Amino acid sequence: MPILHLDDADISYETYGEGPPFLFCSATSTSGDVWKLCQVPEFSRDHQVIVFDQRGVGRSPARSTDFSTARLAADAAALLEHLKAPPAIVLGHSNGGRVAQLLALDYPQRLSKLILASSGGTHKKTNGIPLSVCMELLNKGYERSLREHAIEAGFTKAFAAAHPQEVERFLAVRLADPPPVEIYLRHVIGRQEYDAGDRLKTIAVPTLVMVGDDEGHGQRGDSSHLDFAKSLAAEIPGAKLVVLPDQGHYYYFSDAATTNRIIREFISS
Repeated sequence: MPILHLDDADISYETYGEGPPFLFCSATSTSGDVWKLCQVPEFSRDHQVIVFDQRGVGRSPARSTDFSTARLAADAAALLEHLKAPPAIVLGHSNGGRVAQLLALDYPQRLSKLILASSGGTHKKTNGIPLSVCMELLNKGYERSLREHAIEAGFTKAFAAAHPQEVERFLAVRLADPPPVEIYLRHVIGRQEYDAGDRLKTIAVPTLVMVGDDEGHGQRGDSSHLDFAKSLAAEIPGAKLVVLPDQGHYYYFSDAATTNRIIREFISS
């Protein structure tokens, strides 16, 4: 597996297919392997799909304690530069959406289009580790907390009840190799400290904002993913908002056909 060697981290990445570059940025403590389930097979047919493990996650060891959104965005920009990629389509999911936002703001020459899938945004009320995260870790332990939150936020109750084997198939990848709890919490601190201010209005690339309609709960902070989606779509000039019906946080798996169709319609427009 190829490695991008940086001063303070080694970023593991993979590419699939040929064509315009398409970079996927994963959620907090989530390896790039989640995109191999449904998105790599679809988009590698006519794109160079790029997936990677963020620093400290999966196969990307880090040698510093900087897990800020700015650091993660710089890593992603360095990867695109390393690959000598022309301006890329960039999709960021959840906290990966914050990374994608900063790519568009700080490295605009690296992007052709921006897709914010259930993206996080600026936390206006709190910094540090949310109390809800601390209490879950204390009461449930690390791995149980990750698993139960992934199910609650990721899937509607109806989907989880009707498709337990599919939920387990996804979780087997999503939870395969969680980072040490210290690194996970440093990622949490980094996302809580993200503040785009009023810069979002300067994003100049075509932007798609996606979110599930069942994402108005289960947040670990002051705003839900549905709140963030509506705010991002309102602030980014010309952004298109798509709300997927009957979907939680992991609709790119639970309804991959619809998700991939919406993405294809956007990137071909």
